[in-house]
Amino acid sequence: MVALAPLSPASAQTPSLSLGISPTSGPAGSSFTITWKLSYAGMCRSISFTSSLTTIPAVSTGGNISGSFSVTAPKTAKPATYPINGVCAGDYGAVTRFTVTTPSTTTTTPPTTKPTTTTTVPPVTTTVPPVTTTTRPTVTTTTTRPTTTTTTPGVTTTDTTTTDTTTTTSDTTTTPPTTTTTTPIVDEKPVDGGLKLDRKSVRPGEDLSAKGTGCAPNQTVILTSGGEKVGTAVSDTSGEFSARVEFPKIVPGRHIVTAHCAIELTGAVDQVVTSGKGGTSGTLVVLVFFVLAGAALIRVA
Repeated sequence: MVALAPLSPASAQTPSLSLGISPTSGPAGSSFTITWKLSYAGMCRSISFTSSLTTIPAVSTGGNISGSFSVTAPKTAKPATYPINGVCAGDYGAVTRFTVTTPSTTTTTPPTTKPTTTTTVPPVTTTVPPVTTTTRPTVTTTTTRPTTTTTTPGVTTTDTTTTDTTTTTSDTTTTPPTTTTTTPIVDEKPVDGGLKLDRKSVRPGEDLSAKGTGCAPNQTVILTSGGEKVGTAVSDTSGEFSARVEFPKIVPGRHIVTAHCAIELTGAVDQVVTSGKGGTSGTLVVLVFFVLAGAALIRVA
């Protein structure tokens, strides 16, 4: 008699479903990928999904053991964490989660623009009235001496003497005093940029000096006006400096002086020009002298 050994039953695999997600978070409107994996092929024909985030259609396994598909979060989704449930063969399920993040807020600050102040300086107007010439009337003085007749027997002599006529004409030229017009300065706001000038206005030949503070210690300071160099100085250990200001040319009106060091300091001065046209008075004297002399000798026969 032959004994047969009992056959052991085949070991059965435990059905299971696992889900994965990448990325796990993102803003509304972004996409993510869900991966699924079965414990063995042919475990189920399709996997169904449910989630409060969005509607996810069922996925066919196609007899495969794993797979993946893409999902897009709605643009209207509010920031929160949403569970995504998957079920295989109606009994075996798994869950994964996707978090809708709050969108970042970017605040753009517009650059600050300082208003530009325009200072208008009208041209200097100097008015010189015309020269007035006054001519006095001519004075004529005539002196006539009487005729003297001397009778000598046989000879008669007549002596006639006429005094010269003198005509004097005096011309006087009168020049009115010089009229000087100073340019008015038109400026809504005084310029005060940290540079102090010892004069508010300066005339040709007058000294002008500037003082300032705020520069680095022992630093060269260049003073300019209208793009031209008008002075230089060296700051002391406390950053203060003083310099003489010399304008290369005379231009009436408001001048902005800028000191250049680690910072820029500004000040203003009015350059005033006095102009005028004077005259001299003269007297023209014309003296005319006429002399007439005559003598007649009548011989009486």
